[in-house]
Formats: sequence, C-alpha cells, structure tokens
Amino acid sequence: MELNDITFVVIDFETVTPAGRRPEPTEVAAIAARHRDGALTETARFTSLIRPPEDVTLTPYDIAQTGITPAMLADAPAAVR
Repeated sequence: MELNDITFVVIDFETVTPAGRRPEPTEVAAIAARHRDGALTETARFTSLIRPPEDVTLTPYDIAQTGITPAMLADAPAAVR
C-alpha cells in the first residue's frame, strides 16, 4: 500500500465536564486528508454542534475556551446515548 492510497481522518471533540459527572460533548468535527504532491490535502470536512443535557450549563470558562455559547447549542441535536 502506498501513502497516496491512504485517507487520514482526524476527529476532534469539544466537551464540558460538569462537577462530579462525565464529560458531555458539545461539538464534533472531522477532517479527511490524503497525501498529494508531498503534502496532506483536505478532501472532506464535517462539523456538528451537540446540545448537552438540560441540567448541564456552560460556564464562562467553557465559553472562553471553545467559543461555543448556550445560544449556539439551543437548536443543536442532542447526543445519542
């Protein structure tokens, strides 16, 4: 298999971690890339906001760190459990 035959996918999650609970996702993003002409070239991209459970609030720290606000999450789909 050649390097040019491989698609690399990088996945990134943003989460909030309420005290005493597991992290709750607020965003997922993925980028696919292939090796072309000596460099990785983006071939696809996906991103989606994820609404946390009703009892999970974003703190000022969460908002400053991610740039994601409660208003942005209001109409986002909830995480599938």
